[in-house]
Amino acid sequence: MTENNSRWTSDHLMKPGGTALYGAQQRERLRQMADEVRALLNEYRADLENIEIEGDKPFAARIRAYLASRPLAKLESDLRDAVNHAGKLDAEFQKRFVELPKKREANAEKKELEKARKKGLNTARAVSTAGQLNGLSNALTEPTGDGKTVVKKTGTDGGDHTFLDFLEKRA
Repeated sequence: MTENNSRWTSDHLMKPGGTALYGAQQRERLRQMADEVRALLNEYRADLENIEIEGDKPFAARIRAYLASRPLAKLESDLRDAVNHAGKLDAEFQKRFVELPKKREANAEKKELEKARKKGLNTARAVSTAGQLNGLSNALTEPTGDGKTVVKKTGTDGGDHTFLDFLEKRA
């Protein structure tokens, strides 16, 4: 942002590099303010410590100065926190609006590939299972080496053949 146009708008932030520039400018401005408050705090505390009230115990003036200047110290601390938050502005923007769509697109592609792979496996499984059942049914009705079929036929050959007999003969 230039000196002649001192007001930032959302449109400025939405431009490429806008959040980074704004964050850097605000960090510098807040850092300067925090340094000024820190210098004022030190001076103020020193002046307060020099005020002696009759009946003070040892270190009472120092404690009183610390407590009286605590709001100024809190202001300085908050300004330092604001410097850190301003630094995170661009990182959060990049994470939420630049990287996230790319990540979602990659995940969608991965999911589509996984669906296609699973669909292919399910089809392959169905064909494989159907083939196995077909082969098994053919093997059960085909005659074995002794001319008998594995499936028990009513009225033929008095022996009871079972599937286990078939497996034993195949092995």
